[in-house]
Amino acid sequence: MKENILKIFLVIVIFSISININANTKTHLNVSESIENKIISFNNDDYKLFQNFPNPFNPATIISYKINQSGFVTLKVYNLVGQVVKVLVSENQESGTYSKQFDASGLSAGIYLYKLQVNSFTSVKRMTLIK
Repeated sequence: MKENILKIFLVIVIFSISININANTKTHLNVSESIENKIISFNNDDYKLFQNFPNPFNPATIISYKINQSGFVTLKVYNLVGQVVKVLVSENQESGTYSKQFDASGLSAGIYLYKLQVNSFTSVKRMTLIK
């Protein structure tokens, strides 16, 4: 019974990791002991771009991200044509968690993309503006 639960847990973990890799986020799985000993530790010390909240939004939303190494950070919002509609961050930042408000009151309703770049990390997510 416990072995079946462990197998299901491992399938979920592997599936979650593959989703994160496909979403351009970095996740590391460190196996501190063998699987037979059933001890698995996660090391999620990389960068993270969170989904904006609220989403969908009107007219403003919050975009949050986490960086664990200082570096030059850019956070930009794009329309679906690929044009930059707003630069929210373009500066050196220390490690930590940050939040920026995006006010889209001058934009038309639709889907927008936001992209975080820091050091060699890049992540893109989408958000929906409703009016």
